[in-house]
Amino acid sequence: MNVWIKRIVIALAVLLLLAVAAAAWLIASFDPNRYKGVAVEWMKTNRNRTLAINGPIELSVFPRVAVKLSQLSLSEAGRSEPFAAIDKAALAVDVLPLLSGRVVVGRVEASGVRVQLLRDAQGKRNTDDLAGAGATKEAAPTTPASESTSRPLAFDIDRITLSDVRARIKDDTAKLDGELVLATLATGRIADGVAAPVELSASADFRQPVLKGTLAGKTTLTPELASGSLKLADMNLAWKGDLPGASGVDAQLRGALAWDGAKGSVEARKLDLTLGARAGAIQIAGSTLAIAAFAYDPAKQALRVEALQLRVKGQRGKDALALDLDWPQLDVAGTKLAGSPLKGRLALGGELPIDASFKSGAPSGSFEAIALPGFEATLKSSGSGRALDGTLRADLGLQPAKSALSLAALVLEAKLQDKQLKPLALAVRGSAHASPEAAKWSLAGSLNANSFALDGSANLSAQPVFVKANGKFDSLDLNSLLPEAASADTAPEGGKPAPADAPVDLAALRALDAEIALRAGSLAFRQYRIADARIEARLDKGMLKVPVLQAKAWGGALDANALADARASRIAVKAVATGVNVNALLKDVAAKDILEGTGRVNLDVDTTGHSVGELRSHLRGSAALNLRDGAIKGINLAKTLRQAKAALSLKQDAVEQAKQTEKTDFSELNASFQIADGVARNNDLDVKSPFLRLGGDGAIDIGKGRIDYTARATVTSTTAGQGGAELAALKGLTVPVHLTGPFEAIAWKVQWSAVAAGALQNKVEDKLKEKLGDKLGLKPAEPGASAPKPKDVLKEKLLKGLFK
Repeated sequence: MNVWIKRIVIALAVLLLLAVAAAAWLIASFDPNRYKGVAVEWMKTNRNRTLAINGPIELSVFPRVAVKLSQLSLSEAGRSEPFAAIDKAALAVDVLPLLSGRVVVGRVEASGVRVQLLRDAQGKRNTDDLAGAGATKEAAPTTPASESTSRPLAFDIDRITLSDVRARIKDDTAKLDGELVLATLATGRIADGVAAPVELSASADFRQPVLKGTLAGKTTLTPELASGSLKLADMNLAWKGDLPGASGVDAQLRGALAWDGAKGSVEARKLDLTLGARAGAIQIAGSTLAIAAFAYDPAKQALRVEALQLRVKGQRGKDALALDLDWPQLDVAGTKLAGSPLKGRLALGGELPIDASFKSGAPSGSFEAIALPGFEATLKSSGSGRALDGTLRADLGLQPAKSALSLAALVLEAKLQDKQLKPLALAVRGSAHASPEAAKWSLAGSLNANSFALDGSANLSAQPVFVKANGKFDSLDLNSLLPEAASADTAPEGGKPAPADAPVDLAALRALDAEIALRAGSLAFRQYRIADARIEARLDKGMLKVPVLQAKAWGGALDANALADARASRIAVKAVATGVNVNALLKDVAAKDILEGTGRVNLDVDTTGHSVGELRSHLRGSAALNLRDGAIKGINLAKTLRQAKAALSLKQDAVEQAKQTEKTDFSELNASFQIADGVARNNDLDVKSPFLRLGGDGAIDIGKGRIDYTARATVTSTTAGQGGAELAALKGLTVPVHLTGPFEAIAWKVQWSAVAAGALQNKVEDKLKEKLGDKLGLKPAEPGASAPKPKDVLKEKLLKGLFK
């Protein structure tokens, strides 16, 4: 028996030796490059992607699986565009630890990596097919209880070395569009609960959101896989570049930071942030935020702050800016709270330097609602003929779990003295509440003796932000809130229109969506003065619609609606003004003093453009005027036509420049205009006055600011007191009057040459009638009676002769 046992053992040993030898031979002789074609074909058949492996493949399988690749590329699914490319990559995984559920990686190395990560608005990614068909739609399999409590797969990576890794990211769902570049990343051992040194240099170039700059530095990373947590110690990280809302950011962060993924808690120790940046007109440099300790644990309802110090230094324009905030202690655990008051100071230089200090009482309450009662901010300023004195009092409320802030029992009182303004006294009472998702306010008060009420809400989580607001004012004089110089700069000056190249940018309409309702007993802004104003407006995705714009203005009533579209740079207005003083209207709206009268004005126009000149040149629509008891300014046609005898004798046209001191009165004026490409055309002018009628046709080029119009004046029956003797030569004739030139210097050309022949014919007819009357023995008619016509007298005499 022993012999057979020995023989069996020897036979097994020989077989094992042969197996080892065969395995060694297979490993030594295996050439993975022979299977490139298999991988390429599989990728094409199963994923409809083109795989190219232009470099050699190095593979070993024991005691670790190690692979090296080079010159590898993969296309997008169904397209030739590249999805990913790798210059060099290496990975090594130990085999035996896999049997115990552990992944031990010797190294991860890669360089020259290019990848494109896309997701459309429907949530479809360009990597979905690589996860397997239907992977994102299939329901997760049921996991037995015994498996759900098993340990997660552990991993252990000896080191990671990456260089020149570039990722193009376009995510329409998350609103991301840009490129992320990892210049270098080097780590020590990465394993659960093991602290690993990390050194990196990365850059970002994103168009949406605006994010451009470099991140570099060192830290120590400790991952904890079971809870999805990580710890960063010995941080020394620096960012230089642009962030959303800020440019030229130079920030450095030091300290320790820990995140617990299971609890959602954050903890920081000896955190020190140094910051420099520009945001609009504000430039800060050398500003710091220091926190000795910070802890936030929503599961335990705990919040702790120790020795918070904020120091902001910088400038707003050329004016110095400084902000200090100190909060020594806050310790909240459920319903227990202990802490100290906060205090701070704000200083801003300039012509009206501001010095504000603020403080609060000791906090109270609980984690759900932390109260800082008796918050008080005092504002003082004086200099250059100005003085500001104000106080804000409120009970501050903090809700850490909701990241919300509230102001209850808010009282604001302020007085402003300025040599260019009327003294202003502001008093406001109300409340306000804000969180990252929403804001709400309700305020009432008075500005001098004029009371107002404001209330509204904002959805801050919407994209863009949505605001709904209502305002009621007894009286609102916006000019009293502006310096006199500013008001003068915005008012029309000398009738000069805005320069044609002045830009018109409606992009600000995209900043938010809104519903706004405003009522004012009286409203003054720049040159406009209106009463009983009612405005309702809706701003939606860059389009402003004003369906209601009603007011009493220019002695009458205005009813209008309007829209402005930032997407097409379009403006449209429909308006009806009834019973208005058209002279006051034209002075305010167009800075023109060319017409007087009271009546109705209709306007229905729209235009597009990115400058004042383009808006004028693209104007289209219609307009109409119906006026009574007014005057056309620039020429006195009555005076001009009374000089007909002298002008006709010369048989030359007379040209006059428009003069504001001259005008042609009328009892009624009606006209309509068709507007296209910035040119308003009219052919139905109807002007009536006691001694003449005016018709006409022509064009008014709004884009170029010129007029080319021919008015036709017809003399009606007149009395001697109205210049009848002087106008006798023009009776029954139409006198053309040509208006030409720029709006600022219109020339009136009376075309006497066109009526000279008609006037001569009238004179000859009168002479013939006079001589014929003498021959027939006609006597001048009695006053008040009509003179017999020569043809009637002649007919009568001839008939009598025939029957004698």
